[in-house]
Amino acid sequence: MTKKVVLITGANKGIGYEVARQLADNGFIVLLGARDPERGEAAAKKLRTGSSDVHFVPLNTIDEQSIQSAAEMVTKKWEKVDVLVNNAGIFPEYSLGIRPSLLEVSMLKDTFETNVFGSFGVIHYFLPLLKKAVVGQIVNVSSTLGSLGSMTNPDSMYSETNTSAYNASKSALNALTVALAKDLLPEQIRINSICPGWVQTDLGTDAAPRTVEQGATIIVKLAMMEHPPTGKFLDDDGEIPW
Repeated sequence: MTKKVVLITGANKGIGYEVARQLADNGFIVLLGARDPERGEAAAKKLRTGSSDVHFVPLNTIDEQSIQSAAEMVTKKWEKVDVLVNNAGIFPEYSLGIRPSLLEVSMLKDTFETNVFGSFGVIHYFLPLLKKAVVGQIVNVSSTLGSLGSMTNPDSMYSETNTSAYNASKSALNALTVALAKDLLPEQIRINSICPGWVQTDLGTDAAPRTVEQGATIIVKLAMMEHPPTGKFLDDDGEIPW
């Protein structure tokens, strides 16, 4: 198979959908991961109207059996994955304005379940497929809100968003990126964290200054690189402090 295969989690809307659209337009076989079958298939069908090679893959990132089943499906039909985009994420505390010290333990657990454990689970089960690519690549959709350097810098716009569960989950995701970048380097698998910026999505709300097209830019750029970097934390302007 000469065409590159990309799997995107949480891709039935928002940034994930826009990444799927752009990569489909650039000749990728796009596997659109989503937990809701009706919405996932509808999103894939909409993208296929342009004769794009887009396919819905049922994938609930907080259900290990769902991840494993998705990996088995992709193995049978496409045999490899060149690029994995861990896009699925939640930020429930944002709209509620919860002070870090008053956060319910259950919300902390739920946020880590999706943003950290779910992302790692997808990597774990899809790693054999990434190893079949000439150069496998993982893009973890993180946030500068997970940057300890930015959170502690009073001049950073991100230091003002003092939420605990989401920020901590993205810091943890970044730590996984660093560890896996070191571990997978001999196997020609590249992994990076990226920040799409504050984007107009259900998660980012309409108050965000960036469009989904702008948010997708750094992900699409990395996915299309023949020789991507590894172990980096990046946005449109370059490297972000860890």
